[in-house]
Amino acid sequence: MSSRVNHLAALVAAIAFFLLSWLWYSLIFGSMYMAQIALMTGKTSAMTSGSAMLWPLVETFLLGWFLAYVIGTALSMRPDPNPAARGLGFGLFIGIGVFASMTLMGVVWGSLPPGLWAINAGFIIVAMAIMGWIIGAMSARTAAVTV
Repeated sequence: MSSRVNHLAALVAAIAFFLLSWLWYSLIFGSMYMAQIALMTGKTSAMTSGSAMLWPLVETFLLGWFLAYVIGTALSMRPDPNPAARGLGFGLFIGIGVFASMTLMGVVWGSLPPGLWAINAGFIIVAMAIMGWIIGAMSARTAAVTV
């Protein structure tokens, strides 16, 4: 079984993941996220200085790129007449069915605040759906060009 991952699609999806993470954790849910972190850790401030943020930002991009290759590999294993819709559906399915459901165990059995889980799970669900859509759409375009 061979897989053909569109490398440009994986890179574009990783960039989208990175940009969405910035929007999600700063502009959209930033204050709620920080309140949930404070609730869990007792700390009222987070790493916000440039030097403290460098490695987490690099790691976020690299993890997004890795996730893009995982999604791309999974989507490339079976042809589909509408790969963009399949990519979107795959991202939603894995985001909700695997990530959100399994990380909910941190709320059920651990001390993870439900609000923090909701922010993090929501991000992954949306991010994976967008990444799957990008990879599917770009793979369809590449396949149409090479045929």
